[in-house]
Amino acid sequence: MKLVSYAGQQLVTTDDVADTLVVLAAAIANEGESEALQIPIVVDGRADTAELVVGLGNDVLVGPSASEDADPDFSEQAAKMRSHPRFPRDGASEVTPSTIDWGVDAIDDIEFDIRS
Repeated sequence: MKLVSYAGQQLVTTDDVADTLVVLAAAIANEGESEALQIPIVVDGRADTAELVVGLGNDVLVGPSASEDADPDFSEQAAKMRSHPRFPRDGASEVTPSTIDWGVDAIDDIEFDIRS
């Protein structure tokens, strides 16, 4: 299980859903967009859902969560998230800082004029 921190709250979901959420949120942000997504979560030991706006300007933090309960089966929902049109399909399973188009060709292109 993993904790998803969003808008000052923490949500608990499966590793699969959390990892998929991070990749999808980064892919949506990479296109300069934001989008509402529904994800399955666990509240007081039972399955529920949460709606998040992810993408540009919306921070999502995912980290480990300790739980002694059995993980729910959210594999169908995670697969649905991976079928999202913006989820990367070019064989890359991860969106990393090196694969995101930050809009800057190279740091060498930046000129600084520092005067004292």
